[in-house]
Amino acid sequence: MTTLTVPDGYTKTAWEKIVRRGRKLMKEKSGIQWALGDYVIESLDGHIRGHGEAAQVIKILGHQIGANPETLRTYYDVARQWPKAKRRKDVSFSVHATLAYVPSRYILIRKDPYDPFTKEHRWTVNEAQKVANRAVGTPTNQAERLAHTRRLLHTDEDAAKAVTEMLGRPDVRARLASDQHARHLMRQAQYEHWREVDEAAEAEAELASADEAAEVEEEFEEEAAPLGVRYSEAPMEILRLIGAFASFSVSLQRIIPEVHSQDYTEETKQAVLDNVHKTRMLLDWCETAITTGRTDPDKALARLMEDEEGE
Repeated sequence: MTTLTVPDGYTKTAWEKIVRRGRKLMKEKSGIQWALGDYVIESLDGHIRGHGEAAQVIKILGHQIGANPETLRTYYDVARQWPKAKRRKDVSFSVHATLAYVPSRYILIRKDPYDPFTKEHRWTVNEAQKVANRAVGTPTNQAERLAHTRRLLHTDEDAAKAVTEMLGRPDVRARLASDQHARHLMRQAQYEHWREVDEAAEAEAELASADEAAEVEEEFEEEAAPLGVRYSEAPMEILRLIGAFASFSVSLQRIIPEVHSQDYTEETKQAVLDNVHKTRMLLDWCETAITTGRTDPDKALARLMEDEEGE
């Protein structure tokens, strides 16, 4: 017997004995399955088998001999696909059944494939499933494990629950944090989530009645306008300034969560920091204009603005 992987708690000799006995039983089982399949073929031989008549005969026969009609039909179908001369006695009926509709099955069955799970060259259902391009019952590599997982988590709800549980594992979180593509997908998901929230809020606001909208606007004006100044009484340039600040604030709140500085070059970071510096200077200029009435920029800001205009 080829060297086998021995589970913990067993000696090599004891395990090989168990495997030999199991394989002997599988051969006996396969023999019965082939015998029943051939038995149905012989029972139908010489009789009309069209228009569901074969299915009717198998159903009646199965009930009368104490066999599951569907199982009996499977044995019959496999036996028809594998003439006796093409079968391998040392390969299980289950492998033959898996390969039953593979066009080149008669050639393929002659050579034993390598089974990475048992470390042997022999036909197993798992290897037959690979040849037949069917779902593998026992994945033996990453690609097969991932494919198996995708089939199990076929609903978005199940997949999301599994991902949430996996994020509870520190090593998984560390791998995702170091994966640029994973970080990009998470940022994109956050962006799409908040965009949907914004759109839902806008839709809800549009459905509000005119009276309710007026009330909300009045309350907002009273809270937002300091020192008792109402927007309806404020000069146009002040409204434009406040609007610019509001727009700037909202834009930053939406964009900053998408920032992933570890993926940027030093030149890219410096470009942003230069704009931060310029914005601070503009804010200082605005504060000076409001508090002192002086609207002319200082020399540094004036020079910066001139440089930008000259570009």
